[in-house]
Amino acid sequence: MFSQPAPTLESDFTTARPGRDTLRRAYRLMRTADELARLYEENKAITARYVHATARGHEAIQLAAAFHLTPHDYAAPYYRDDALLLGLGLEPYELMLQLMAKRDDPFSGGRTYYSHPSLRRAGVATIPHQSSATGMQAIPATGMAHGIKYLEGQGLPPVGSGSAVATPAMPPVVLCSIGDGP
Repeated sequence: MFSQPAPTLESDFTTARPGRDTLRRAYRLMRTADELARLYEENKAITARYVHATARGHEAIQLAAAFHLTPHDYAAPYYRDDALLLGLGLEPYELMLQLMAKRDDPFSGGRTYYSHPSLRRAGVATIPHQSSATGMQAIPATGMAHGIKYLEGQGLPPVGSGSAVATPAMPPVVLCSIGDGP
Protein backbone atom coordinates (compact mmCIF):
# COMPACT_ATOMS: atom_id res chain seq x y z
CA MET A 1 0.00 0.00 0.00
CA PHE A 2 2.83 2.44 0.82
CA SER A 3 6.24 2.74 -0.78
CA GLN A 4 7.90 2.36 2.60
CA PRO A 5 6.65 1.19 6.00
CA ALA A 6 5.53 3.62 8.68
CA PRO A 7 8.32 4.50 11.10
CA THR A 8 8.63 2.32 14.19
CA LEU A 9 9.24 3.60 17.69
CA GLU A 10 12.90 2.75 17.31
CA SER A 11 13.35 4.60 14.02
CA ASP A 12 14.22 8.22 13.54
CA PHE A 13 11.03 10.01 12.50
CA THR A 14 12.96 13.04 11.28
CA THR A 15 14.66 11.10 8.47
CA ALA A 16 11.60 9.18 7.22
CA ARG A 17 10.58 10.59 3.85
CA PRO A 18 7.59 9.54 1.78
CA GLY A 19 8.32 7.82 -1.49
CA ARG A 20 7.16 9.01 -4.89
CA ASP A 21 4.19 6.58 -4.90
CA THR A 22 3.03 7.85 -1.52
CA LEU A 23 3.27 11.46 -2.67
CA ARG A 24 1.30 10.67 -5.84
CA ARG A 25 -1.34 8.86 -3.82
CA ALA A 26 -1.55 11.80 -1.38
CA TYR A 27 -1.92 14.30 -4.21
CA ARG A 28 -4.62 12.19 -5.88
CA LEU A 29 -6.55 11.91 -2.60
CA MET A 30 -6.16 15.65 -1.89
CA ARG A 31 -7.64 16.39 -5.30
CA THR A 32 -10.41 13.85 -4.66
CA ALA A 33 -11.32 15.50 -1.33
CA ASP A 34 -11.33 18.89 -3.03
CA GLU A 35 -13.50 17.60 -5.87
CA LEU A 36 -15.97 16.09 -3.38
CA ALA A 37 -16.17 19.46 -1.59
CA ARG A 38 -16.77 21.24 -4.90
CA LEU A 39 -19.46 18.74 -5.88
CA TYR A 40 -21.20 19.06 -2.51
CA GLU A 41 -21.12 22.87 -2.69
CA GLU A 42 -22.51 22.87 -6.24
CA ASN A 43 -25.36 20.70 -5.00
CA LYS A 44 -25.92 22.62 -1.76
CA ALA A 45 -29.71 22.39 -2.10
CA ILE A 46 -29.40 18.65 -1.50
CA THR A 47 -26.24 18.31 0.56
CA ALA A 48 -27.00 21.23 2.92
CA ARG A 49 -29.78 19.12 4.41
CA TYR A 50 -27.04 16.96 5.86
CA VAL A 51 -24.78 19.81 7.07
CA HIS A 52 -21.69 18.88 5.10
CA ALA A 53 -18.55 20.82 5.97
CA THR A 54 -15.51 20.48 3.76
CA ALA A 55 -12.01 19.33 4.64
CA ARG A 56 -10.41 22.19 2.71
CA GLY A 57 -7.12 23.23 4.25
CA HIS A 58 -6.93 20.02 6.29
CA GLU A 59 -6.15 17.49 3.56
CA ALA A 60 -2.38 17.17 3.90
CA ILE A 61 -2.29 16.59 7.65
CA GLN A 62 -5.29 14.26 7.48
CA LEU A 63 -3.63 12.15 4.81
CA ALA A 64 -0.29 12.09 6.64
CA ALA A 65 -2.08 10.80 9.74
CA ALA A 66 -4.14 8.25 7.79
CA PHE A 67 -1.08 6.89 5.98
CA HIS A 68 0.58 6.13 9.33
CA LEU A 69 -2.37 4.39 10.95
CA THR A 70 -2.27 0.60 10.99
CA PRO A 71 -5.03 -1.99 11.43
CA HIS A 72 -4.38 -2.22 15.17
CA ASP A 73 -4.79 1.55 15.67
CA TYR A 74 -7.90 3.59 16.47
CA ALA A 75 -9.20 6.84 14.98
CA ALA A 76 -11.80 9.30 16.24
CA PRO A 77 -12.28 11.63 13.27
CA TYR A 78 -13.71 15.12 13.22
CA TYR A 79 -16.76 15.88 11.09
CA ARG A 80 -14.55 17.52 8.43
CA ASP A 81 -12.22 14.55 7.99
CA ASP A 82 -13.13 13.37 4.49
CA ALA A 83 -9.45 13.32 3.47
CA LEU A 84 -8.58 11.19 6.51
CA LEU A 85 -11.29 8.70 5.56
CA LEU A 86 -10.10 8.62 1.94
CA GLY A 87 -6.55 8.06 3.22
CA LEU A 88 -7.75 5.10 5.28
CA GLY A 89 -9.06 3.54 2.07
CA LEU A 90 -12.71 4.52 1.90
CA GLU A 91 -14.00 5.31 -1.55
CA PRO A 92 -15.64 8.62 -2.52
CA TYR A 93 -18.83 6.70 -3.30
CA GLU A 94 -18.90 5.36 0.27
CA LEU A 95 -18.61 8.90 1.67
CA MET A 96 -21.44 10.01 -0.61
CA LEU A 97 -23.60 7.14 0.62
CA GLN A 98 -23.18 8.44 4.14
CA LEU A 99 -23.81 12.05 3.10
CA MET A 100 -27.11 11.00 1.58
CA ALA A 101 -28.02 8.58 4.43
CA LYS A 102 -28.30 5.62 2.07
CA ARG A 103 -28.80 2.00 3.10
CA ASP A 104 -25.35 0.93 1.84
CA ASP A 105 -23.51 3.59 3.88
CA PRO A 106 -20.51 1.65 5.30
CA PHE A 107 -20.70 3.37 8.68
CA SER A 108 -24.30 2.84 9.77
CA GLY A 109 -26.40 1.74 6.83
CA GLY A 110 -27.86 5.24 6.61
CA ARG A 111 -28.99 5.34 10.25
CA THR A 112 -26.71 8.09 11.57
CA TYR A 113 -26.27 11.75 10.79
CA TYR A 114 -23.67 12.66 8.18
CA SER A 115 -20.00 12.57 9.09
CA HIS A 116 -20.29 10.40 12.14
CA PRO A 117 -18.16 7.54 10.88
CA SER A 118 -17.80 4.28 12.71
CA LEU A 119 -16.01 1.41 11.05
CA ARG A 120 -14.67 -2.05 11.76
CA ARG A 121 -13.16 -3.15 8.49
CA ALA A 122 -10.31 -5.62 8.13
CA GLY A 123 -7.04 -3.88 7.38
CA VAL A 124 -8.19 -0.44 8.58
CA ALA A 125 -7.85 1.36 11.91
CA THR A 126 -10.97 0.97 14.06
CA ILE A 127 -13.29 3.98 14.13
CA PRO A 128 -15.73 3.77 17.07
CA HIS A 129 -19.25 5.17 16.93
CA GLN A 130 -19.27 8.87 17.74
CA SER A 131 -21.57 11.43 19.32
CA SER A 132 -23.22 14.23 17.38
CA ALA A 133 -21.77 17.08 19.42
CA THR A 134 -18.69 18.78 17.96
CA GLY A 135 -15.60 17.79 19.88
CA MET A 136 -17.20 14.79 21.54
CA GLN A 137 -14.82 12.42 19.75
CA ALA A 138 -12.24 13.35 22.40
CA ILE A 139 -14.11 11.43 25.11
CA PRO A 140 -14.11 7.98 23.44
CA ALA A 141 -10.57 8.59 22.14
CA THR A 142 -9.39 9.29 25.67
CA GLY A 143 -11.18 6.16 26.89
CA MET A 144 -9.52 4.06 24.21
CA ALA A 145 -6.09 5.44 25.10
CA HIS A 146 -6.70 4.77 28.81
CA GLY A 147 -7.87 1.24 28.00
CA ILE A 148 -4.72 0.57 25.99
CA LYS A 149 -2.56 1.96 28.78
CA TYR A 150 -4.39 -0.24 31.30
CA LEU A 151 -3.84 -3.37 29.19
CA GLU A 152 -0.16 -2.49 28.82
CA GLY A 153 0.12 -2.01 32.59
CA GLN A 154 -1.41 -5.45 33.14
CA GLY A 155 1.00 -7.03 30.68
CA LEU A 156 -1.87 -7.85 28.31
CA PRO A 157 -1.60 -7.32 24.56
CA PRO A 158 -3.88 -4.60 23.21
CA VAL A 159 -6.00 -5.92 20.36
CA GLY A 160 -7.06 -3.75 17.46
CA SER A 161 -9.35 -4.08 14.49
CA GLY A 162 -10.04 -7.58 13.24
CA SER A 163 -7.22 -9.98 13.91
CA ALA A 164 -4.47 -7.35 14.02
CA VAL A 165 -2.66 -7.57 17.33
CA ALA A 166 -0.38 -4.79 18.47
CA THR A 167 3.14 -5.70 19.50
CA PRO A 168 5.16 -4.26 22.39
CA ALA A 169 7.51 -2.71 19.81
CA MET A 170 4.61 -0.95 18.10
CA PRO A 171 1.65 -0.38 20.46
CA PRO A 172 -1.61 0.91 19.03
CA VAL A 173 -2.10 4.60 18.42
CA VAL A 174 -5.32 6.48 19.14
CA LEU A 175 -5.80 9.41 16.79
CA CYS A 176 -8.27 12.09 17.86
CA SER A 177 -8.89 14.76 15.25
CA ILE A 178 -10.32 17.98 16.68
CA GLY A 179 -8.91 20.89 14.66
CA ASP A 180 -11.00 23.34 12.70
CA GLY A 181 -8.25 25.07 10.79
CA PRO A 182 -5.04 24.39 8.93
